[in-house]
Amino acid sequence: MSEVSLPPRRWPRLLILIALSLALHGVVVDWARHHIAPPGAAQEPVITVELRPVPPPQQPVVLPAPAPAQPKRSKPARQAAPAPTRHVEPSIAPPDEPIRETVEPIYTPAPQAAHAMPAASTGVSDVSGDGQAQGGTATADASPGDSQVPATGKQYHTSAPPSALLQYDVTGTKDQQPAYGRGSIDWHNEGSHYRVEGKAKALFFTLLNFTSVGELDAWGVSPELYTEQKGFKSATNTHFNRARNLVSFSASTTSYPRRGGEQDRASLIWQLAAIGRGDATQIQPGAVIDLFVAGVRDGELWRVQVLGQEAIDLPIGHLQTWHLVRMPKPGSYDDRVDIWLAPQHEWYPVRVRYTDLRPPGDYTQLDLSELKPPEP
Repeated sequence: MSEVSLPPRRWPRLLILIALSLALHGVVVDWARHHIAPPGAAQEPVITVELRPVPPPQQPVVLPAPAPAQPKRSKPARQAAPAPTRHVEPSIAPPDEPIRETVEPIYTPAPQAAHAMPAASTGVSDVSGDGQAQGGTATADASPGDSQVPATGKQYHTSAPPSALLQYDVTGTKDQQPAYGRGSIDWHNEGSHYRVEGKAKALFFTLLNFTSVGELDAWGVSPELYTEQKGFKSATNTHFNRARNLVSFSASTTSYPRRGGEQDRASLIWQLAAIGRGDATQIQPGAVIDLFVAGVRDGELWRVQVLGQEAIDLPIGHLQTWHLVRMPKPGSYDDRVDIWLAPQHEWYPVRVRYTDLRPPGDYTQLDLSELKPPEP
């Protein structure tokens, strides 16, 4: 047999064909192995995945709307704290002229003694008949034992009211809580002498007891001894010594030379009533009455201003009155004192009110409920 030989240029083509044939054969065998199972062989499960679009919601979903932006507010200006609530009578009109003016005491401590302070010069504030203040000067140059000290106080036309027992309903506040009680003032006019006793009670407790005794003379109501006791405190005495012309106190070493017209806190109201009864023209709207008033430790000039006429309703009835007020000096711890005098009832004090001007602004008011003859 003869040997067949191919031309050299055909060998590469033959090799390429053999390689392609082997690759194709491998692909066919791999496909058959995965897709053609022999008889009895278990079939592998076939997993089919189908992608479907999500259906739209039946109702639209409402998302919470964002809150509208609040405009920036400017910070409010700080306002002053409101004044403490005080009991104010609606019908009280403010005076035409301010009465919270500084009034210097008209007396100075007496010349030096065992219990007195050195004397000094001081101004005197007087009141003319038309209610205008006048200036003057007085020097405390007399010794306590000198009975010839010149009288420099203001002298008014006076006529003391007749004797009477005045009973009052007491109302007010304590720490802004309502308070109620009963009070009485027993006034005795004995011609040349007087005696006045007063007390105020709340339930079964006596809040205040006071007594003032003295003369009824050319000055009007001229006290000699004032005694006061508050609550459970000890009683204090204020002396208006005529022999020594000295005003002194059991609760302090302060003293003042006696010049005429001095009052204590109980006699003051009856001196104002005596001024109204003595000459009603002295009580006119806008008029001022200056009186030196001694308390339990010291004294000072009280300026009382007439606000005007006022009709008020009281337990005793409807009355036409004159309304007077005493305002303390700025910075003082004294109360404001309002007094209503009734000319048709001998100028008796039918209403008196004491107001603490410091917070919380408590007050005590006495309203006349009964007018009777004095107790013996």
